[in-house]
Amino acid sequence: MSFKRAISRQSAVLTPSLLASAIALAVPSNAWAQPVSMDDRVITANRTATKIADIPGSVQVIDAEQVEQQMAGGMDFKDALSQLIPSLDGGSQGRTNYGQLMRGRSVLVMIDGVSLNSSRSVSRQFESIDPFNIERIEVISGASAIYGAGASGGIINIITKKGAQDEPSFSVQAGLKSGFNSDDLDRQLAASVQGGTETVDYRVSASLRQTDGFYNADDDQVLPDITQTSSQYIDQQDLMASVGVQLDEEQRLELVAQYFKNEQDANKSASFGANYAGFSDPEQISVQDGLVLAEQPATTRQLLNLQYSHSDIVGQSLYLQGYYRSEEMQFYPFPRIAGTNSTISASNQQTDVYGVKAAMVSALDEANTELVYGVDLSRESFDSSQQYYDFTTAAASGGLIYNPTVNTGRYPEVDIDTAALFLQANTQLSDKLTINGGVRYEYANANVGDFVAVTQQYLVAAGALPYADAVPGGEADYSATLFNLGAVFDLNAQHQFYANFSQGYDVPDPAKYYGYGSYDGSSLISGIDVAGNKADAIETDSYELGWRFDNNRLSTQVALYYSLSDKRITNSSRNLSVQVVDEKKRVYGLESAASYRINNQWLVGGNLHLVKTEKKTEGNWQDLEAYYASNNKLGAYVDWTQDKLGLRLQANMIDDYTDGAERQLDGYTVTDLLGHYALPVGQLNFGINNLLNEDYQTLWSQKAQMLYARLTDPAVVTFEGRGRTYSISYSLDF
Repeated sequence: MSFKRAISRQSAVLTPSLLASAIALAVPSNAWAQPVSMDDRVITANRTATKIADIPGSVQVIDAEQVEQQMAGGMDFKDALSQLIPSLDGGSQGRTNYGQLMRGRSVLVMIDGVSLNSSRSVSRQFESIDPFNIERIEVISGASAIYGAGASGGIINIITKKGAQDEPSFSVQAGLKSGFNSDDLDRQLAASVQGGTETVDYRVSASLRQTDGFYNADDDQVLPDITQTSSQYIDQQDLMASVGVQLDEEQRLELVAQYFKNEQDANKSASFGANYAGFSDPEQISVQDGLVLAEQPATTRQLLNLQYSHSDIVGQSLYLQGYYRSEEMQFYPFPRIAGTNSTISASNQQTDVYGVKAAMVSALDEANTELVYGVDLSRESFDSSQQYYDFTTAAASGGLIYNPTVNTGRYPEVDIDTAALFLQANTQLSDKLTINGGVRYEYANANVGDFVAVTQQYLVAAGALPYADAVPGGEADYSATLFNLGAVFDLNAQHQFYANFSQGYDVPDPAKYYGYGSYDGSSLISGIDVAGNKADAIETDSYELGWRFDNNRLSTQVALYYSLSDKRITNSSRNLSVQVVDEKKRVYGLESAASYRINNQWLVGGNLHLVKTEKKTEGNWQDLEAYYASNNKLGAYVDWTQDKLGLRLQANMIDDYTDGAERQLDGYTVTDLLGHYALPVGQLNFGINNLLNEDYQTLWSQKAQMLYARLTDPAVVTFEGRGRTYSISYSLDF
């Protein structure tokens, strides 16, 4: 097949206005990313290595060079992904990726096929690995019947770097980033060693990052996020080791181990004035020294991933994967001001997951068909706690001094057992037509513990109540049978069309759904229990029509999509608990990417996502609430390379969004200049982020002001984007 170019060069049609505002210079030299071949294989799409040309859907492969290009130029990882993935929303520039949707729906994030999504969705999946350790990122847009829950908007599978069967080699990176304010210096240092023999290969790496304060376009410090926590003043370490053993010609064993920790280490934070006066008078809100907090926000993860493959078991190939993921997430204290009943507290949440995946691949040569079938099993355990602090002291200090008092539970304990069977078939009916289809049955059993509502727990712990009734827990079962069917048609050597139908589903967060109750003193009046208030799984049907084109100079893809779910998930405006609303939700739009090679020096490209998100209320379709919606997005870039020098100018434009209640998300355009220069030894990388010093609020900031509207003044959750910053780094492979 001669249809050879990748759709991974995330790009769309460049509008003249955006191209003028971005004014372009950018660069894929040999060290920077080139479009991958359509004959390249990805694992994520069908659970086994599959040619991109055989996949009926939007697929991207973001290689290590593209990731390094963005990160070496000083980009935030979440913003870099938004720049590279057409249908992914803009990043928060904080810890959270809450609301960073793909095609207007939730996205499943994995590392080497191990899910980072949990039943308690804390939305820190992109805070899980240092980009130094990323080999490539495989992206599947749209609902997936192959992976089950959590992938109704798509899949992002981060593939880590491994060793090679070669002499030992070393990689070193060091970098700095600053806007030249008083304390805004970011630092990065990373190193790895890799090598191997014919039977054993290995890679060991360590990456360290530190950040100081963030400043906006007016050189004022960005307010630290006290809701989902900030990325200011953090120390991050990512330690990884992998070893592969070639047992014989047919058998291979791989082990990957990771320890990741991202912890705030600050003596400066948000000050809200004496007695939290800033909650009613925003002029009193500032960033001040004097933070006293023993347990600062942190994300800690351990990951073990063991994979075994056998290429010939009765003519079939076997793939086994066993994994363990453990994570602990600490949050920042958040005040709840209610007169004499005011409190301030921070949660700590822990998740442990064990799992096994098994897949068999069978080639039916006579039928030109490949079958993939197998089973997925997992066990997840969730627990949490709530640390309270002395409110009088915290209030007097404006929210800077925290003296621990009592500790309670935060959410119900949840254990979830999941089992799934799947079958996937890929059949080549002719030289031009390939059919891909399959089915997945998934069953989950959630065991939810009895739980006393948080306020009652606090009153008991503080001695104000003798006891409190618990909201009963229990077992909740979920099951779904998901189908997918697609076709790829090669019109000629340059044009390819595809159509696809796939189903996905989401399960409401049980920890945030169950356990809430209304009390009369110690007595429970009513509560959200398992027996009487079981939350239903939400199924999504996704349809897609797409076109891919390549003539060796122009590479493009365009996809029209439509997805419909029978219900939708919302958050209570009173306490942000999860609710399931019996309203249909539909998302439809256009996702496009293109790149054009002008000559050996110049490459231009861009990406476009037009999206419409609606809910069906009282028989009528209405725009979805702004805090749950996605914005239209346009990206553009120009790459230029000459000898040792390469430059890239890129722009990412977020459009405005206004819902039926006139709530608005204000759009913005951020332009970045990235570059590199090849030295006699190593490479010098540099970048100017937010080149035009755009003054804007992140999408998360604007959504947070709506979500927390009943809990606090909007000024408390106003987080501006970073102003112009400069970065420089040095990388060396030897």
